Parts: sequence; structure tokens; C-alpha cells
Amino acid sequence: MALADLEKIDFIGIAPDGYCVLTIADDLDWDDPGAHIAALKAKLNTYLKFIRSGEIERAYPAGKNNELKILIALSDQPPPAGVEFFTNAEQNVTALGIEFSWQVFDR
Repeated sequence: MALADLEKIDFIGIAPDGYCVLTIADDLDWDDPGAHIAALKAKLNTYLKFIRSGEIERAYPAGKNNELKILIALSDQPPPAGVEFFTNAEQNVTALGIEFSWQVFDR
């Protein structure tokens, strides 16, 4: 369960468009939106700390000179509260100069 491991960077790589993409694998359902959003916040903060501390450059030197993007890959469609969280997160993350997106993937 990827989202349950709040201190782990799930995936990192270089996309065809040149971005260094850090992906959060959100494998949880939305039965408890409050708990789900709390886990997403914690995981997103882990990613931001990883980037801002410079750890990303040590752990993944291939992405050193690339623009950064955080992608949240969801297994289930979020409810309105989840969409609101993603909208706010996008504003906050892009204000730091990091691209942000989320997408629901078929299982």
C-alpha cells in the first residue's frame, strides 16, 4: 500500500517532456475522505521536503537539471472534497515552482 507508507518516495523518473516526475501512488479508496486527505497531505509534505532539502539531487542525480513535477496517480475517482484538496495543493505546489497534477488510472 503505497499511500500508507508516508515517508517513502513511490516513483521518480524523467518524462518524455523532460520533467523529473515524482509520483505518489494513491491506492486507497475514498470511504473516509478526511483520513484519505490527511494521508495525501502527509505524503505530499514528504515529497516537498525531499525536493526542498536537496535530497532529490543525491537520490536521483539524473533529474538534477530538470524541471520538477509531482503527480498523484489515483486508483479511484475522488469525491468533491478530494478535488478541492487537489485544487488547493496545485496552487501551493506551483507557487514553489514545482508543477503539480493528479490523474485517475484504470486498475
